[in-house]
Amino acid sequence: MLAMIADWQQSGLSKKRYCEENGINEATFYYWFSRSKENDTASGSFIAMDKTGRKGDVEVIYPNGVRIKVDTDLGLLSQLIRLY
Repeated sequence: MLAMIADWQQSGLSKKRYCEENGINEATFYYWFSRSKENDTASGSFIAMDKTGRKGDVEVIYPNGVRIKVDTDLGLLSQLIRLY
């Protein structure tokens, strides 16, 4: 599913045209596309954090819905992550 979405993104085609050319049901493609967006937010990809002397909430959301929220100094959190 994700490989097909990536292939479509690189193709430069519209979703409809990509489906036509690849024999994919358009409704199925849109379902996969919506699921891929959900995966983007919970895929484990990293985001940059501005950690210069700031305190704040950091929240990690796992794909199974578990949430971990930490209120800490972001610089300290960065150091802890590097240790492991």
